[in-house]
Amino acid sequence: MARSRPLRTLSTGDRVLKALELVAQRHDTLTVKELAIELGVSLSTAYHVVHTLSASGYALLERHRCLRPGPALYRLAACLPSPSARPEALEPLVDEIGRITGCRTYLAAWSDRDVEIVYVHGRRGVRELPGLGRGFRGAAHALALGKILLAGRERRDWPDYLQASQFPSRTPFTLTDPSRLLSELDAVRQHRIAYDREEFTLGACCLAVPLTPALHEPVGLAVGISLPRRRFEAEGELMSALLHQVARLQVFGT
Repeated sequence: MARSRPLRTLSTGDRVLKALELVAQRHDTLTVKELAIELGVSLSTAYHVVHTLSASGYALLERHRCLRPGPALYRLAACLPSPSARPEALEPLVDEIGRITGCRTYLAAWSDRDVEIVYVHGRRGVRELPGLGRGFRGAAHALALGKILLAGRERRDWPDYLQASQFPSRTPFTLTDPSRLLSELDAVRQHRIAYDREEFTLGACCLAVPLTPALHEPVGLAVGISLPRRRFEAEGELMSALLHQVARLQVFGT
């Protein structure tokens, strides 16, 4: 039987995400001390969050200890199309996520009752997920992108290969039991993010978020990144916060 890795709430990721939102909303009026109060953490922890954002270019700490949006956040905002844009209009956004994170980045759409990879950003030296190229369909249950697109849809609308009592296995970690996948999709709907922990390819993990403004409607588009397991363990929380913020900016334009 495939081993399951328990879902974890990303407390550090939540802090980084909230910090990003506060920086974007308050521009250059938010001090580190005020950030600590808003996050409910110590001043030293707030500085740790600030240094993490600064190192990635998402926030700048001024000499008077106020925070303002950094160049990386502005670059992402410049790439954002309207929420109703066609998938090809999202390609610059996918490219920018790939450049900033150094990860292979994917855009997926729900098409004819299955997940389809419609765009991939990658560069030489960045590990590829075998077979997961443009036009790939299938293995929705083993992909973070797939879980995002399955969540909110009735099982009768899922692909034929997910109508069986046991799903196809790609690695020892693939969720092959329908009840286990359904349980995980409950968490996906709640947290608006999905994970693939070596479920599609051994040694590689993925994160994905939806690109849609309506929480009650099935998602039609999702963006995700893949990264080696060790990097996922070290940076997964920061990457989760980043993707959440990208999705929020794309959907609401804030």
